[in-house]
Amino acid sequence: MSVRMLMKAAVLLAAFMDVAVLADGTESEIKRDSKESARTANAVQTAEPEAGRNSAKAADAVVPRDLRVIVITSKDSEMCRRELERLFKAGGEFEAMRSQGWKIGFTPDNHIQLVDKAEAADLLKQLDASEFPVVACVSDNEIVRSFKDGCSTPLDAWTFGWLMKGINERPKEPIPTAIRVATTGHYPLRGNHWSVDGDTNPTKESLVVHLRGANHVNLLNPEWKIEEWSTEELRSLHDDLHEKYGPPATSSAPAAKSSSFDQFSPNRKAMGKF
Repeated sequence: MSVRMLMKAAVLLAAFMDVAVLADGTESEIKRDSKESARTANAVQTAEPEAGRNSAKAADAVVPRDLRVIVITSKDSEMCRRELERLFKAGGEFEAMRSQGWKIGFTPDNHIQLVDKAEAADLLKQLDASEFPVVACVSDNEIVRSFKDGCSTPLDAWTFGWLMKGINERPKEPIPTAIRVATTGHYPLRGNHWSVDGDTNPTKESLVVHLRGANHVNLLNPEWKIEEWSTEELRSLHDDLHEKYGPPATSSAPAAKSSSFDQFSPNRKAMGKF
């Protein structure tokens, strides 16, 4: 064999060996990628059940509060929308209650739990309610107290407090007391008084002087001793004189004759000069 042929054979052999090495390396790389993919898939398959178990553990970690207020809502209720908007608005009832330590949310560990009507079918049967929101205090899934919206009892912090505690802590409005004024029984009392020479709170002395004055003296019953009357009686007499009503007749005070008091017009009453 010639030298030239030997050289060609050597070159071909070297090329063949390079291809073999390249092929072997590529195959090894593919095998490594395949093994890595298998490991990743196994890890994902292992992680998914683990994540599920963790999620279940997180759900199990929520311990339902035995005594809580349930607010049952309906997506179709306009009243629900308005009430929830009012309760949740910035500076509203829920914000104030949270600042006082109330927990409000959608899970059963809250003091106030919001649920959709589809999730509270059993409670709705007990309440026999058809309008929403429906609000009730429950303990061990039994209704303790319930609330029905009304013009005199709003759904607010005091109502939620009553539902939770069973104690009405709403501040009581002061009971209006009747206004008591002195009377001697000589003249019927009235309100909406006229002023006296612009004075809306005249004294008894100024009333007597005014009634004995030129504007009124001729209209008074001569038998009346108005100096002995109370301030409210004098004011009531003064009102009647200006409004053209003669006082009713009594055994001690006969009725005064009605007359026309054109100079005492309602406009003058409004101006406060009488």
